[in-house]
Amino acid sequence: MLSSPKPPLVRLGNLFPNRRVYAKCEFLAPGGSFKIRGAKHLMESLRHAGPLPPLIVPSMGNTALGAAVAAKDYGTKMVGVVPTTLSRAKDEKLQALGVELIKVAGGGTDLLRTATELAKSRGGYFVHPHLDANWTDGYQPIVAEILDELPDCRSLVFPVGGGGLLMGLTEYLKKHPRRLALHGCEAWNYPTYAEFSHPRAKTIAEGLVLETPHPPVVHRIQEMDIAIHLVKEEEIRAALRELFEAQGLIIEPSSVVTTALVKSGGEKLEEPIVVVFTGENIAREDFWGLISH
Repeated sequence: MLSSPKPPLVRLGNLFPNRRVYAKCEFLAPGGSFKIRGAKHLMESLRHAGPLPPLIVPSMGNTALGAAVAAKDYGTKMVGVVPTTLSRAKDEKLQALGVELIKVAGGGTDLLRTATELAKSRGGYFVHPHLDANWTDGYQPIVAEILDELPDCRSLVFPVGGGGLLMGLTEYLKKHPRRLALHGCEAWNYPTYAEFSHPRAKTIAEGLVLETPHPPVVHRIQEMDIAIHLVKEEEIRAALRELFEAQGLIIEPSSVVTTALVKSGGEKLEEPIVVVFTGENIAREDFWGLISH
């Protein structure tokens, strides 16, 4: 079955020469993001329960890619419920994997609603990428691997979209408590879980967009005392450019919010710091356009 080599933990010594900042390079995983971990965990859970049903997957892109790679490997079909604004890179990759795409106008909440209804009508398995423990528990090894390689890690910085990654990371820490400060990053233009009073607007970190927060995620943020930070568009663009120029790495805007935070206000974070680079699914011409804007 699907082999998922452990993504490396590397020190960002060129980008942060005077600080101990490391990156967990989940963007190197099959499918181009950390979502393959959730997909594989889900497929194993379903496989032991009986014949594999078709998957109905709401996604801004990366969840569908991870699920598509796993579905193909395990021999089942998949329908991706995606936004009409799906990036070209993700659209092309999903089509190449043979995924049936249903495009919906709207954001994450609209995708979840449409996928729920579609799963009922087609008799498929609705994948909730934020709240389904069969999926989010697949992210627990990320923390285990980080702490195995860097036991004295003090700050963990990660993107927050719907909250699935947050749920998986914290589930591990609930079982294995450590002195580790958790910092979630959202786009200032479109917050979900952070407090805000300004109007929402379009963001280049489109993978983080969710209109309505999930109550279980809100509870977990409060329970685990997680700081949720807002990163501005110009900081995201600068972080994309700086990471490429300093480290030669290309990742998507929804992923680079982590180093943007460390750059803009990271002096308050206790070192060593680990940022989770979650995905790299961005068309190269789009990337060049963003960093030259």
